[in-house]
Amino acid sequence: MSIYNDDNLLARWQTSVSEKSTPIILPDGCRDLILKTVNNGRPQWHISPLFDQAKTVPLEAHSTFTGFRLKPGTSIAQKQLLNVLEQYEKSIDDISTLLSDFTNIKSTVDEALNCLATEVDSVKQAAQELGVSSRTLQRIIVNNTSKSPTYWILLARARRTARALTTSMPFAELAEIHGYADQSHMNREIKRWFNTTPSAIRATPSIVSQLYSKGYD
Repeated sequence: MSIYNDDNLLARWQTSVSEKSTPIILPDGCRDLILKTVNNGRPQWHISPLFDQAKTVPLEAHSTFTGFRLKPGTSIAQKQLLNVLEQYEKSIDDISTLLSDFTNIKSTVDEALNCLATEVDSVKQAAQELGVSSRTLQRIIVNNTSKSPTYWILLARARRTARALTTSMPFAELAEIHGYADQSHMNREIKRWFNTTPSAIRATPSIVSQLYSKGYD
C-alpha cells in the first residue's frame, strides 16, 4: 500500500544569497525538490540526492532557493515531475498539490524507517521489532531507498548525537549515552557524516540550525 497525499511533504524552506558562497549541506535523510532563480531569471528545478556525508555546494550571487523537503523514503517520479515543472505556470504555492501526483511512500517503508530511526542497536533488532526477517528488511529498504538499513541506523544516531553536542555535556558522556564504543568512535562517526568535529559543531550556529531542521529523526 502507498500513501499518496501531502504527508510526503515534510517541510518547505527558502533562502537567498547576495554573494557567492559555498555552504556546507549536512545529510538529513531527505530529498528536496528545489527551485533556483538567479537575478530573477528563468526558474531552474532539480531534485537533490541522498547525501552520504556533508557536501559543500557553490551558490551564485543573487540566488534565491525555494525547497520542498520530502519525507525520508519517498519515491519520486523524477523525470515526469521535472518535465511538468518545466512548463509549470501556476503559483508555487500549488506545488504541494503537484507533488502528491508524482511522489509516494509505501507504508512498509515508512514503518521500517521509523523503526530504524529509534535507538535500535542493529538491523537484526529492528527486524525483530518489525516482525520480519533481516533479509526482508534489507530488501524493503534497499529496493525503495537505494540505501541499506545500516545507513539509516547510523545516520539517525549521528543526527541525534550531533544535536546533543550543542549542550554542555562532556563529549565522553555523550558518546556513552548514544551507543558509541568511546569518544574517539563518536568523533570518527561525526567526522564521517558531517565532515567536521564535535567541537566545531558546538561552536557553529549554521551547522546547529541545519541539525534542528526537519529531517530523518
